[in-house]
Amino acid sequence: MTMSRQEIQIFPVPCILLVQVLWKRQKNCERGTRMKLGVLRFTLTALFWIAVFVVPAGAALAAGEIQRPVAVKVNGNMLDVEAQLIDGRTMVPLRAIFERLSATLEWDPNTRSITATKGTVVIHLQIDNIEAKIGDRASTLDVPPLLVNGSTYVPLRFVSEALGANVDFDSTTNTAIVTTDNSCNLPGGQVHNGTIKPGGETWSVCGSPHFVKDDFYVEGKDSPNLVIEAGAVVRFENGAGILVGLNAPGGLVVEGTEKDPVTFSADTAGAQPGFWKGIHFYGQTVKGRASIDFAHIEYAGGSNGAVTVTAGTSPVELTVRDTLFKNNAYAGIQLMENTRLSPQSKNLTITGTKTSPDGGGAPIVTAAYGTNGLPDGDYKENELNVVLIAAAMSSTTINTNTTWNKLSIPYQAKITVYVDGPSSPVLTIAPGTETIWEKLSGLTVGSYDRGGLIAKGTKERPITFTSQLERPGSWDGIGAGPYVGKDFKLEYVHVKDAVNGITLPEDLGPILTNSTIENSKEYGIYIKSSNVATDYLAGNTFRSNAKDIYTQ
Repeated sequence: MTMSRQEIQIFPVPCILLVQVLWKRQKNCERGTRMKLGVLRFTLTALFWIAVFVVPAGAALAAGEIQRPVAVKVNGNMLDVEAQLIDGRTMVPLRAIFERLSATLEWDPNTRSITATKGTVVIHLQIDNIEAKIGDRASTLDVPPLLVNGSTYVPLRFVSEALGANVDFDSTTNTAIVTTDNSCNLPGGQVHNGTIKPGGETWSVCGSPHFVKDDFYVEGKDSPNLVIEAGAVVRFENGAGILVGLNAPGGLVVEGTEKDPVTFSADTAGAQPGFWKGIHFYGQTVKGRASIDFAHIEYAGGSNGAVTVTAGTSPVELTVRDTLFKNNAYAGIQLMENTRLSPQSKNLTITGTKTSPDGGGAPIVTAAYGTNGLPDGDYKENELNVVLIAAAMSSTTINTNTTWNKLSIPYQAKITVYVDGPSSPVLTIAPGTETIWEKLSGLTVGSYDRGGLIAKGTKERPITFTSQLERPGSWDGIGAGPYVGKDFKLEYVHVKDAVNGITLPEDLGPILTNSTIENSKEYGIYIKSSNVATDYLAGNTFRSNAKDIYTQ
């Protein structure tokens, strides 16, 4: 077994002296039984090997010599853990100081390295290594980060000053005094559970990290708002979450900035995706009071997304800007029923999303209504790099004008998407958009009420409709119903692997141009009429269909 330097220590000298004494007694022993000699030899052997080899770190001093414990006061409040004076330097348990200074923390067990982030400041440290980095700038420490009695200790002055704090030492009280520029008079570690106070609450850097235990309800007769200010850190116990507007009106506004984002994370080291429930907005969310700006959201989700919006008949819009979603379960953002992201939403990064027992695994999971105007972003390294269109039922309806923007990832539909309603909604699909359809799903326009579809690609950026299984007949295709309007145009589209590529109720005229239909299990185009005058083959490409065109 190999142990690192901080995990072992040479057995103290007094033990070696004891071995020598026992050895002399054995040599001078002229009487006694063989059994006594055997016991003595066993004892000598055991003590010898203990003296030569090592013992676990529970009794070790790590790499340096602990001289005495030190108290630490941050902005007037004592830490609830002691620091240690090691080799003349004050070393403090890393989590205690990082949280009190509102920094987020990541631990890599493989490299035994620590990354602390506060706003735009990023610090890199490694156990037993005096080389550190602040951003891209290298720095050499007097004492490296150490493991002491199973806890990781870091140099207080370096970490504090790197995070913008000042450090002084009061030799009279043996206390390290850390001060920041704010005038906070609240102790860190404010705890929140139950229901928001009447009149609302503000969570800020003062009092960070904020701890949420169980569910925290933002609602009340006076429509209270929870405001979370720039730089605040909010940590959640297992299964806890923030619920907005569930039983009564309420609002949540997250006011992070580029320099000082708001952090939402798990209250544990080594958390896994889905550790905490997430942030949920419900149907009584106050209009205009649902926004998240410059936030980092990690280790949330599970049965729903890290941020979930759900509503009944009353539409709810959420604004999310300049926000990072990392290592969440099910989805980064989930939009259910009549909910959407607002047009002001932008600059999303969603990565590391994992599937949960309820499925998901995509950066965005949404009902059809929520597909409108989704902002492009950095949607890499999720288990499914798609916008997943799903619903509790087998179909979902777009009943207002909706645009599918060209994104860096495809849209993937698990359900049949219907476009119809009293307002004659039109689905517009931007050039270059890729759509993927699962088995028994399809796109149906004007089937039960009026509706339209405008899918106009370009030669360089066609719009694709294809299947998840990539074989003929593995999705239902594009269908126009009896109530389809004049807004039904397909240009530079590629329809592949459907049962019927396009189904029309009658001859709709030249609605298809410069397009390709291939690998249809039955028909490239199926027209439910025998009175057909339009030559749909002209100007289009048909390949490997069982039959290119069928008319009744």
